[in-house]
Amino acid sequence: MSFDKKDDESVTNLESGEAFVEEKDNYMTKEEAEAKGIFWINPHPETRKDKMTAYAKLALLALPWVGVQCIWTKTTTHNLIATGLGEKAASNIWLSGPLMGFFVAPIVGSLSDKTHLKMGRRRPWMIIGLILLALFSMLLANSKSMGSAGLAVAMTSFICLDGCINVIQTPLRALIADFAPPSQQSSGQLMAATFPGVGGLVLVLFCLVLLVNILFVGAAVFLVTEEHIPKVEGEKHSLAESFIHLFASIKELTGKLIIVGITVFFCWWGLFGWWPVSSNWYTEVVMQGCGVNPADTPVGETPVCSQEDYDNYSEGLEIIANVNILANFMQIVISGGPSMLMNRGILVKTRFVWSALLAFGCFLMIGSTFITGSAYAYAVGIGMVIPISGINAFPFAIVGKYSQEDDKESGDEAKVGAQFSLLNLFIVVPQIIVTLVVAEMRVSIGLEAVMVMNGVAFGIAAIVAIFIRENSNYKF
Repeated sequence: MSFDKKDDESVTNLESGEAFVEEKDNYMTKEEAEAKGIFWINPHPETRKDKMTAYAKLALLALPWVGVQCIWTKTTTHNLIATGLGEKAASNIWLSGPLMGFFVAPIVGSLSDKTHLKMGRRRPWMIIGLILLALFSMLLANSKSMGSAGLAVAMTSFICLDGCINVIQTPLRALIADFAPPSQQSSGQLMAATFPGVGGLVLVLFCLVLLVNILFVGAAVFLVTEEHIPKVEGEKHSLAESFIHLFASIKELTGKLIIVGITVFFCWWGLFGWWPVSSNWYTEVVMQGCGVNPADTPVGETPVCSQEDYDNYSEGLEIIANVNILANFMQIVISGGPSMLMNRGILVKTRFVWSALLAFGCFLMIGSTFITGSAYAYAVGIGMVIPISGINAFPFAIVGKYSQEDDKESGDEAKVGAQFSLLNLFIVVPQIIVTLVVAEMRVSIGLEAVMVMNGVAFGIAAIVAIFIRENSNYKF
């Protein structure tokens, strides 16, 4: 991590009347960083050029998210159904994400904290993830041409891709927390939420997922230089130890981290209740469509769907394609705008912004039961980018600040990966639960009830977020 243990200097924000500590002295100086040959971001840029340079370096840390989003964009429920999976199976396979997150993220996070290679702690794992990603991306892309084995290959590749993504994004989150100064943690994580919008657009324009990942993950790996932390003599680390430390740290959860965790829990309850059903909501609920082409009906049998219903389904797929493009543009604006404001010190109160974004998500989900039509479908699809941007940025920024405060007090710089692994529990547990719940709800009581459930979850998260303690120096 790029800071040393020194005294803080108190500063008063005259406009808001709020006293807080501006950590001017605890972050590594440019001279110290150059002497060690590591990446450095100016924590307090004063000139316009310095501010642009600092912002560009934050962008470099977040750049790999362009490639990561390219993968997520292709792993949708209707794409899985197209491989031959049934609707319920296509919904249940989403369990692979949280399960991989539960097992892979803690291992990679803990091992990266204990990595002592000359390349640093995070970048070696990003390279490993990229190599595995290349393998399973090619398998998934060619699964349809493998005959009877194609479905099994597609399912296996899909599950393994979730693991590869965790291998990349776990150290990537930690990389931002390592190098972004405390005052720029939120800005850096919002930038990480901005680039998925770029990734979605890049995918639409080029459809070269693997090349995009090599380009953008590679840029961060080779342009960001980490500090080499020598291995302590006699130090050993096993895979089992990663989980032992993870569950042992649960006992040490502080009140401020629990509040963040509860907020994150309900955020991901609502979000993972939305993602697996979104494509079906557009095609079946909004457009009242049916996905079985009557032209494929065997002679002498009654078609499952009418031509009109099938046309409506096709129109729903068209809405999905259009919404994805527009949502990517919206994500760039929604995440990039606040990121710049926070980078310039204009926007400070993270928790209130996050709460407002979640409240908007609550309105969109519950409103879908009262407002119908394709126009509102566009509003929901594009508008959901607003809460998603906050969910993907603010908890990691806040925990990143907590980690830097704890590191400064203890002198231990090897906790970021472990802290994010702990936060990951609050992400993957609701994903596992809600995936099973949604799989039953969509069959028994319909997607409309799922949307209401999602809205309630976002509403609870919005309320809890108000009580988050952003760092030890801010007053409510």
